[in-house]
Amino acid sequence: MSMVSKLLSLSGLAVLAMSSPAQAQQADRTSELYHIFNIRTDQERNTIVRSFTDALNLNTTDSQTITPLVRGAPPEKAATFELVDPLADGRLSALGSLMGSAQAAQLKQVKCDGAVWIGNAQRNLRGSQHLRLTMCLFPYAGGYHLDVYGLDTEDKGGGISQKLGRLMAGAVVGKPGNWTNKTIVDLLREVRTKLGAEVSYVEGQPAFEGEPWNDEYTIMPSDKEKASR
Repeated sequence: MSMVSKLLSLSGLAVLAMSSPAQAQQADRTSELYHIFNIRTDQERNTIVRSFTDALNLNTTDSQTITPLVRGAPPEKAATFELVDPLADGRLSALGSLMGSAQAAQLKQVKCDGAVWIGNAQRNLRGSQHLRLTMCLFPYAGGYHLDVYGLDTEDKGGGISQKLGRLMAGAVVGKPGNWTNKTIVDLLREVRTKLGAEVSYVEGQPAFEGEPWNDEYTIMPSDKEKASR
């Protein structure tokens, strides 16, 4: 079915829905994810930091970057990020018990001690997706590790009109969740294609399948980029 046919069909459903009672139902789906990538390169630190910064806005609506002062020679082994849960503190544990698990996850903080670059990015699609990513670039002798932590919330609730709106948007730009991987992969493509860095996957949840960062840029998320969703 062509894109035009899909939109016409969905538009017809929207007209029919106007005569039906729209019962709003809250149905957010929040998932945590993390990925660690190994980046082998002999490029200077400022060059790779600039490359990541330039690539950050390709798929996000809001971003901030920090370049911490890190002195001395890089360690033999790369550091890694740490998650801090403020509700784990005994004084706040009661508050945590009153909140839903999805709300509590929103309060987690990412520590990137030892990172030479920290990127925070968000992708907000009203009524559809809220994606928050924190990226930490840790140096080591011979390259870097890029640690990525994400909190991905998809809105599947609302009334009939909201659900149909998401269906129509999905017919045009694809499912919101597919863009989560594309946001990460496009960063890696930037340093691989422009700086000649060698990128490999270390670990993560849910794990990537294949090496989509070795493919060319695509406007829409590729099948490989959807694979770990």
